[in-house]
Amino acid sequence: MNKVYLIFILLICGCSTDDDVFVLPDPDAAMIFPVEADENGYYHVDLDWNQEFYPYFNVDVIADKLPNGITSARFDTDTYWVLGDSIAFTIPLYSPYNGLQDYQGTPIPVRDTIVYLSQFAGTILPVVQNNTRIYFSDHDNGYSSRRTVGPFPPELVGDTITLYMKVLWEGFNYTIEKNNYIEKFIVE
Repeated sequence: MNKVYLIFILLICGCSTDDDVFVLPDPDAAMIFPVEADENGYYHVDLDWNQEFYPYFNVDVIADKLPNGITSARFDTDTYWVLGDSIAFTIPLYSPYNGLQDYQGTPIPVRDTIVYLSQFAGTILPVVQNNTRIYFSDHDNGYSSRRTVGPFPPELVGDTITLYMKVLWEGFNYTIEKNNYIEKFIVE
């Protein structure tokens, strides 16, 4: 009988009140484009097509801060493009024993060679990297990060592209996932 009273007292004293329960706020996040949206909510991204490489731009991402947690985001898109067979890069060649050097001893290339990467021809590429997540950095007023969007081939000029973002807040005793972040932009 004493054991029953002891268990009953422990149950009453061991229960917490509603004041002890920690309620998480409903977090939010946003994508911030380098340009303002038009009246229809589309971003008109003007890219520099006079460069040596295909253009790209960055989207800044902000998220609310939750206690003792890690925040990350994944991206996806509705637009893909096919890589051609003309991807190449230049490798400088040096003459290690008879070569030229600058006044600090750094070798100066004597010529260049071009390496073509034709094995990647036909590879389908998204306009935003969708196979990895980005992690947010902690700042005074919240979390922030950045995702590179592109490169864009000239065939995509004038296209309307949708960018999807899924944000995950993870902590010791909570996981919150939101995937309703969608923005549209037009490549110009």
